[in-house]
Amino acid sequence: MKKRTLRVVLFLSAAAAVICLYTLIMDKTGHGLPCIFRKVTGFRCPGCGNTHALHCLARLEFAQALRWNALMPLEAVFAAWLITATSLRYIKTGKYILTTGSEKVNIAFLAVILLWWIVRNIIGI
Repeated sequence: MKKRTLRVVLFLSAAAAVICLYTLIMDKTGHGLPCIFRKVTGFRCPGCGNTHALHCLARLEFAQALRWNALMPLEAVFAAWLITATSLRYIKTGKYILTTGSEKVNIAFLAVILLWWIVRNIIGI
């Protein structure tokens, strides 16, 4: 169990380091990675604007963050829950299963994402 805990800590630390480095690069250059889905189709994906929104949050610009992607706070909470549940399950059992542990929550979140995807492209937000 100690070995699995160490793996989780190292993985999450590496992920945090990559995010910090990317944020620093974006801050210095003013450019982030483009959305491939939007480049190909011309439509916004459910996550379009998340990078800019997270960058605004890092600078405590909450209103601007919501302008980039209004669903981002819900996506962040879901991602945190997913990472926590998956990490704890891996530490306890050694099984890596990417899920929140609640099928109802997973389906509800997927429904919200799909609805947001459709609405933001119809309204143009």
